[in-house]
Amino acid sequence: MSDVRTDVLERFGTAAYQPATFLDRGVTVPFTTPFLLGARIRPNESRAGLEVVITNPSGGRGNYIVPWPALPEICSPTLHDRRLWQRLSDQPVVSPPTVRETARAVAAEGLAGREAAAAVARAVNEDGAARMRANFLLLLDLIRRTESREEAVVPPQADTPANIEQRARRAVARFAPRLGVSAEIIAAWLEAIAAAFCGVGIPGDTSVSRARGLVHALQTMIGEIELFVAQSPDPGEQHAAVLVVDAARLTLGCANAAFKDLDGLLSDTPSLLRGWREDSTDLGRRASRPDWLLDGWHVITELWRDADPTLREGALWEMALLAPVMPREVEEWLGIEEDWDRPTRMRRVVRANEDWRSGRMLDIVARNERLRSRAA
Repeated sequence: MSDVRTDVLERFGTAAYQPATFLDRGVTVPFTTPFLLGARIRPNESRAGLEVVITNPSGGRGNYIVPWPALPEICSPTLHDRRLWQRLSDQPVVSPPTVRETARAVAAEGLAGREAAAAVARAVNEDGAARMRANFLLLLDLIRRTESREEAVVPPQADTPANIEQRARRAVARFAPRLGVSAEIIAAWLEAIAAAFCGVGIPGDTSVSRARGLVHALQTMIGEIELFVAQSPDPGEQHAAVLVVDAARLTLGCANAAFKDLDGLLSDTPSLLRGWREDSTDLGRRASRPDWLLDGWHVITELWRDADPTLREGALWEMALLAPVMPREVEEWLGIEEDWDRPTRMRRVVRANEDWRSGRMLDIVARNERLRSRAA
């Protein structure tokens, strides 16, 4: 931490951080600079620029809210991070997808190491395959819902590729007049819907989507942390572990509710197309909810995964400081009422973990680049 100008940082003071909306909470950025691990960006009050929300490095209450241009005065960002915030400052909106795509573009330049660049190439290919699978599954559902009993003797998923293509064209042509549009428009809408929802995953897809994969990682992490606490000599002192698990369970409850809502929507292609015609923007927002709900947890699950088994207690302190708070906007989204302030109150008993800060900076940057390579 010797490269952090605490005198400059203190000028900004600490502020209470219980955001009302997800945009107020900001979006986690995959920085590699040790001081910026887990930091979030959000529009400033004037919406004319970006500011960075940084966890109080002392482990105390509050967060530092730092204007974007002031960061180089406080710490020495890596070349990757300098390039990343330059690209992010040009983005018209702040959202998990825009941050992800911008971070991929920077990592693809090799600025976070070869592993990260290779991971981006794999992720881009996986996203393309996910879009194709989503489009295919939506078409299969449309076929099933528009064919007569005689036409559906062979289930569409069991037919030959050539026959499936023919049946899909017939289904689209039959359904288009019901919405008063051309078959070409229906086909375009299906592609747009597939792009919007491929990260969520269409019911029936045997592959694990990006969002559901993170949910699985969270569930696995919770189980492993609980086992770690049970085997600890003094489970009663595992404050950081309790905070991480509690915050993760709050997030999982919200994510599962969002998936339930979306799975019902995605199981009925005709209704989905009608909804897209009426308000594609609203459906796009609903599709992005899992991204917002789960934002920030990838770096935490990877910190746990990356930690040496003998050093996991120290990792838990770092994870606890980064555990995301849940904005009250989630009540409007999902109708869930919870004690959203509980993780914030619990954080008061979590001290700063000094172990990682006393390590060699190059080692910590290398670790963060490993985490970055898994965030593609």
